[in-house]
Amino acid sequence: MALTWPEKPTLIGTRITRLDGLAKASGKAKYPSDMLPEGTLFAVMLYSPHAHAKIKKLDISAAQSMPGVKGVVAIAQEGATLRYHGDDIAAVAAATEEQARDAVRAIKVEYEVLPHVVTEAQAMAPGAPEIVKGGNVRKGRSQDNGKTGEAFAKAEVVVEGKYSLPVITHVCLEPHGLTARWEAADKLTVWSSTQAVQVVAQELADSFQIPVANITVLTEVMGGGFGSKFGADVWGRTAAELAKSTGKPVKLFLDRVQEHLAAGNRPSAAGTIKLGSTKDGKLVGLIADTHGTGGSRGGSNFPLPYVYDVPASSRVHSEVFVNGGGARAMRAPGHPQGCALMEAAMDDLAEKLGVDPIEFRLKNLKPDDFHTPIYEAEVKIGADLIGWREKRKPRGQNGDGPIRRGFGLALHQWGGGGTLDKKVSCTISADGTVELKSATQDIGTAARTVLAIIAAEVLGLKPTDVISNIGNSTFPPGQASGGSTTTPSMAPPCLDAATKARDALFAKIAPALGATPSDLSLQGGKLLIQGKPSISWKEACRKLGTASVSETGSAVEGLASTGVGGCQFAEVTVDVETGVVRVKKIVAVQDSGLIIDRLTWDSQVYGGVIMGLNYGLFEERIMDPGTGVMLNPDMELYKLAGASDIPEIVIHAYEPDEQKARGVIGIGEPPTIATAAAIGNAVSNAIGVRVSEWPMTPRNVLNALAAASKEGKA
Repeated sequence: MALTWPEKPTLIGTRITRLDGLAKASGKAKYPSDMLPEGTLFAVMLYSPHAHAKIKKLDISAAQSMPGVKGVVAIAQEGATLRYHGDDIAAVAAATEEQARDAVRAIKVEYEVLPHVVTEAQAMAPGAPEIVKGGNVRKGRSQDNGKTGEAFAKAEVVVEGKYSLPVITHVCLEPHGLTARWEAADKLTVWSSTQAVQVVAQELADSFQIPVANITVLTEVMGGGFGSKFGADVWGRTAAELAKSTGKPVKLFLDRVQEHLAAGNRPSAAGTIKLGSTKDGKLVGLIADTHGTGGSRGGSNFPLPYVYDVPASSRVHSEVFVNGGGARAMRAPGHPQGCALMEAAMDDLAEKLGVDPIEFRLKNLKPDDFHTPIYEAEVKIGADLIGWREKRKPRGQNGDGPIRRGFGLALHQWGGGGTLDKKVSCTISADGTVELKSATQDIGTAARTVLAIIAAEVLGLKPTDVISNIGNSTFPPGQASGGSTTTPSMAPPCLDAATKARDALFAKIAPALGATPSDLSLQGGKLLIQGKPSISWKEACRKLGTASVSETGSAVEGLASTGVGGCQFAEVTVDVETGVVRVKKIVAVQDSGLIIDRLTWDSQVYGGVIMGLNYGLFEERIMDPGTGVMLNPDMELYKLAGASDIPEIVIHAYEPDEQKARGVIGIGEPPTIATAAAIGNAVSNAIGVRVSEWPMTPRNVLNALAAASKEGKA
């Protein structure tokens, strides 16, 4: 009989508190950066003060003789080229962090400072110094779908606009790094802040040429990742190297400045978008010339066209290389950028057509896409929740004084599927203990709690009755936490493991109860025989004697799915005299298949919206073209929302029966995609002109108003 999710669950889909919530909230939980094995040394990095330089001489001898110093390692060698402010040079391990910092300052480096480009404007300017072989701008192949020339010949209404979003950094509250301790010459334990305990184990095994089975990576809890913490990285490998050379545990976590500079960022996005339609609002074509920077390594592409049915499109994307830290995956990589550019153009075209932006979008959904009717239902729900019909007015017509009111929306899409090669073990002991094990980790999505809920559902227990052990690389293979794949990858094998363990328990104890395994069931902490309560769970388990049952579950087809969408609406006020934007309300409507824990689902959507709010209003990496350094690598000038900036957030789970039947789909990424786009459209609706540059800061708002005034548009 095929394994399926319970038709009438008692736990799945309800609101259940995280198993580790109290420990985290109280400070009892120990994060990797809290771990201090006996004798731990503290390591500090020396990183480049220049945007572009060559190391002529590197002398670590003075650092080696500093008080408390136990080890120094040169990461870059003489002759090496440093490609950005924050690039790694060396590391020092000492008895105290202060001693390590003193020693880092004693390292003598002679630099040959090279010409730099740290902004896209610098990199793309005529005569700019070339920082990568082949030029700073690498133009990609044209991505053509249909004949855009013929399409635009039929276009009756056309808009063309320039839109851009800046580089933003990850700002993980717990910085990147790990603590390493060698148990023997070829056995290593590390406490790592990582999204992938097994990836870190394999990277360290390869680096030190030892069996991966000899490495244990522990991540009991972690303080944020968002896509930037998959590997051990140079910092983790360096910590392990220093631990090996000193014979002591070594803790190496980046400081806040270096976290901004080197630990990853979301690349920028900019483009000229030409969009055409018929008079009745049917899209005919798109032409886009886009670019972005992922630093000195590239990686700035994003999806375009986005969501909508565009019969003919042509796009060229250019990679712009600058002297900046490298891009890393960041919650829905590429999608917030593609969404913002596409949705801005859609809103501008709707304005030129003189039609409601909602109706324009619905008219241009893909006719054969399974998600189209879902979008239609979600948009209706969102419009009702924001009060679109009653409150929204045409651009620039909502308010007479300096405070203007605006409404905007945006649609998004994501995958969120799982893999079929992950496993979960479930052990039932004679004392009634239930223990789950899997080498996945929890980056904030409540993976530990989700697994416990599933096992408790199968075994008729409470989630708190289940020991849910994750964050250990030696456990059965688990999913790396990225792409919204953790829950859909881990939930099916957990259901399989718990079901197999339950059936194995029934097979062992049924004879002692004078019953057959098919007579037995579990509910409310009781064992039932032919539907009637018989004995307690613990009494039933005691019949195992000194034995236990342990089963390993695998993924089962049909329990998880992929492909989600959603929409978000924003209500804002804008002071046209100061340019200050206040977001008053955000509505997020989201589908994601079968929801395991509604409480943590809500948490993910709220968190995604707040992250998108930051992208829409505050965040940007600011580089100084003259010196080449980042000007705001801190928590003061790198702006994030405070408590007073958080608006009313209304979330709605779109979960009719046909959605639940799709099985589990990830929710981590999608709720953050559309927020910045919706806010941008709301601001433009409020002030009557397009603010084409994110974030929606006073500077960008006032610049847009001033430019429109010069052109006679405002």
